[in-house]
Amino acid sequence: MSDKTPIGKVLSPITTVSTAILREGKSIPQKYRNMIALGLHSFSNALIVSLIILYYNDDYMQVHLEISKSMANSIWSYSTMAGSIGLLLAVIVGGAYSDDHRSKYGARAPFILTGAIIAGIMISLIPFFATILPRDFLVVVFPTVFFIAYIGLGIGSSPKLALLSELFTREQRGWVGLAIAGFTTLGSFVGIVGLGFIVSEIYVTMIFPFTGISVILVGVSVFFLVEKVNPPFDPIDDTIEDIRNTPKYLVTYGGKDFGKMLVVQSFWTFGAASVSLYMAEFLRSDAAKEVVGNNEGIVIIIAGVVAALMAIPSGFIIKKIGKVNTGIIGSIVFALYCFLLVYVDIEGAYILLIPVAMLGGLASIFIESVSLSLPADLVPEGKEAQFMGINKFAATWTQPIVSMLGAQIFIMYENRHPTAIIFGLGGIASIIATVFLLLINYEKMLKEEYHNFYKRYVRAKGFLEQQIGDITNGIVSKFT
Repeated sequence: MSDKTPIGKVLSPITTVSTAILREGKSIPQKYRNMIALGLHSFSNALIVSLIILYYNDDYMQVHLEISKSMANSIWSYSTMAGSIGLLLAVIVGGAYSDDHRSKYGARAPFILTGAIIAGIMISLIPFFATILPRDFLVVVFPTVFFIAYIGLGIGSSPKLALLSELFTREQRGWVGLAIAGFTTLGSFVGIVGLGFIVSEIYVTMIFPFTGISVILVGVSVFFLVEKVNPPFDPIDDTIEDIRNTPKYLVTYGGKDFGKMLVVQSFWTFGAASVSLYMAEFLRSDAAKEVVGNNEGIVIIIAGVVAALMAIPSGFIIKKIGKVNTGIIGSIVFALYCFLLVYVDIEGAYILLIPVAMLGGLASIFIESVSLSLPADLVPEGKEAQFMGINKFAATWTQPIVSMLGAQIFIMYENRHPTAIIFGLGGIASIIATVFLLLINYEKMLKEEYHNFYKRYVRAKGFLEQQIGDITNGIVSKFT
């Protein structure tokens, strides 16, 4: 593809960077290669999310394909819901198979590469299906595409998150979480701002192959960069049995505190989606345009810049007060951010948008820095991918709920500040997350016996099998 085209100009730097990373990667210490690999994977996930939020519904379906707004909203809701279902299945199944997989390429890297290829191909094919199929079929085809694409994301996400627990110490995970948060912000920036330059009637269809190719390139880069490790023990049970026992593992070895962390992730995602999904709509009002003009991404850019500047200070804050307390502060600040957006909307105080956006960036870096590193501290040994995969789903599943709820709010309160209502719900969700964070007994969860899932499980299972074997042998010996 020529670099003179708009899509080529955006894709060329990513191709160049990926090639350089693969060529020079061996000169980088393995610890940093691992960190870069996890960050790149988060970059590609954020790229897809920003694509769905900003371009899939409005610019692509409504403007380019000329699908009615009501039908486009339905397809969008069905697509995000189908994606969540696909993600749930993939993180559990993919996580269980990754935990039990052993190969010369490690237990995680093959799944990361496979998931990236599946997701990249399906995202790239969206314009192809829209071209060859009648419009009436798109309400089924598009959700199916997103279902399969999110299966790919889930297959890769569980092993990637497991590596955060396996390759880094508890002290290192806070810094790695900050690096991942930085790559996530960069992915959103490229998706929202970089792709914004090529969004038009002519080039909007190129967003999808661009994103798909980028995801595949990132998957290849991660495969070659990340350390190829296998867990130092053999699988305990058959993988199918592990999948069937997922609820049992969560209750028995995750405990109530890990369940509270899943609730925290769910409400954090609800709050973040409340802002991200409807910020563009909020900034399209005439009063907002007087402050930010037609550049709706400026608020997100400012938040991203603040988050980047606060990354290193956040690392020292985590080290000083701990991950749970950092998450509590971030959750409270995010709630304040949401309520200030409500005030700006209702009172028309759009002059406050810039400082409010800065506050949002501060909140996001605090939350994102611990949203992965904290659960990685809490997963039991031997089931890292399975547990971190469920954590990934907890951090995703409320997004389609927010989109459907928001659509209903816009219908019921069309001229009565619907975005203020949605932002207010996001603030309430963040407060609820704070309450559940306060209930987590972090130190108790870090006790040695919590992490020794494999040892305790094998010891108990071996003891029972030995007792049953002794009894059986005793009975048999009496008859022989």
